[in-house]
Amino acid sequence: MEVILEKIRAFMKRSGGRAELAIDILCLLASYGLIFMLPQKLNILFWIIFGISAFLFCIGFFRMGTVIDRCKAKKVKRSSEILLIASGIVLNCSGVLAIWKDQSIERGICIATLLLIEAIVMYSAAASRAVTLRLQWIISLIFRIAAVPMAIGGIAAIVHSIISSFSGTNIAMGVFLIVEGIIFWAIGSGNDPFDPSFSPVRAVPGMNKTVQELCDALADTETQLGFPWIGKVGTAKEETIIYGPTDEDVFVYGHYHSGRFYIVSGDDISLLDAKQADAHRITEIPDSKGSCLSAELLPEAYSNMITSYLENGKVVWSSKINKRKE
Repeated sequence: MEVILEKIRAFMKRSGGRAELAIDILCLLASYGLIFMLPQKLNILFWIIFGISAFLFCIGFFRMGTVIDRCKAKKVKRSSEILLIASGIVLNCSGVLAIWKDQSIERGICIATLLLIEAIVMYSAAASRAVTLRLQWIISLIFRIAAVPMAIGGIAAIVHSIISSFSGTNIAMGVFLIVEGIIFWAIGSGNDPFDPSFSPVRAVPGMNKTVQELCDALADTETQLGFPWIGKVGTAKEETIIYGPTDEDVFVYGHYHSGRFYIVSGDDISLLDAKQADAHRITEIPDSKGSCLSAELLPEAYSNMITSYLENGKVVWSSKINKRKE
């Protein structure tokens, strides 16, 4: 009887997730469908439909993101990242076409701006899922490469319009492309793994120890995630020093990448060997005040500990984080 009840609960849970996902997709489709219903003139009706479209996008997109995040399948998450980037590209192209083909420049600019904002949300969501150095570097490179032709194309459109015959449409398209290029460059910079202020990654300057030597030096120092161990992480070819994982699958690992040593936090337990992870699983150890650092701050704390060891030879764990300049 209990087995049957469990199967019923599992079915209801799966059905509920599918129903929720279907509703979210319908909200997104309705959001874009309303764009075709926008009046040619920018009147009250235009802005009402415009606002409803943006509202439906927010409901559908962010609710759908929650459903996908609950899914543990790596294929689903990877497919969602590709779909987010592809959808963003489609929205960007649609925005340019809206300016080019629309009879009203103002209407086209409004539609293009809305689609640009929604595309940025999709790009940012895809970039935020890149928690490994390699993926962050790839995404950073892609956005920066894409930013250059966009900016050049925008400048060319404006210059051509001024030299040949003044065209408000070409000017609007040029400005749109330049703004989009700037945004792409900013997104690429924000996900640059060599800029530690934008991701759960911290570089350790002046690192001159092997991973094994570092692990031996830190072996007797208890931290929030216990003691270090050497193991394999799916995203790194070299040997890796690892802390954790916790009961919530949070772990911290350090390894060399392009000649520099980085500390990274993550919660994708599939990156670790299952047997090794289970053998080193630990409940987080709070500091003397009974508090624990969040997963996002752990890389900085471990980086500080290792940096201090390299400077003075002493290994001291501290949950104090350097104050960032605003």
